[in-house]
Amino acid sequence: MIRKSMLAAALLAMTLSSCGDSPAMKAEDAKDNSDMTALGPVPTQAAKEELNFQQKRLEGCTARQKYYQDLGVWISGGVNPIVDKESWDALSNDARDEIFEIAACLAASGKTGPQQITIGAQGFDAPVVTRMVPNQREWQVPQ
Repeated sequence: MIRKSMLAAALLAMTLSSCGDSPAMKAEDAKDNSDMTALGPVPTQAAKEELNFQQKRLEGCTARQKYYQDLGVWISGGVNPIVDKESWDALSNDARDEIFEIAACLAASGKTGPQQITIGAQGFDAPVVTRMVPNQREWQVPQ
């Protein structure tokens, strides 16, 4: 009985080894992987340009954030800034809009697209205001 089992296993092994690779396995081996690296696909030129655009946009909005920090308006935070309430109240509507746009840019890491932003006031639990920001502004990196 044991000999028959061993013989059957040997025959099965010989049969399988004589079959060779399946067409699917051969197609996988023949696939061109020249666009791959150890970490994944090689970035296309368009992807590189998009990444550069996002980086420059993020640098521009970060520089503008620093402007409001230096003024003492923007106290902390990036995505959901905490502002000095008195300074916030003294700002023009355009300046407040700009702070929302800066926070939206930061929230999206330089990408464009709508972002919900909440501005809080230092020393207050309730937010000053929450708004959906289109996040389409072109930010320039200061020279």
